[in-house]
Amino acid sequence: MGMIVSGIAVAIAIGIGAGYFLVNSQQQKSVWQAYSTNSTRVGDPGHNLVGQNWNGEPRAGEGADSAS
Repeated sequence: MGMIVSGIAVAIAIGIGAGYFLVNSQQQKSVWQAYSTNSTRVGDPGHNLVGQNWNGEPRAGEGADSAS
């Protein structure tokens, strides 16, 4: 019985120690920090987009309901 109680106490102590270490160290980062890149180009829209005058509305005859 003493081994079980001491095993539970050691497991709790290890869990508390690991939690304290991970919270107070820089081992864990937020997602936006861990997966950020410096090479993201937001200002360059690319060449294969819909264009500057696109409003999002389909033209007459080009809707999803029209039969082709």
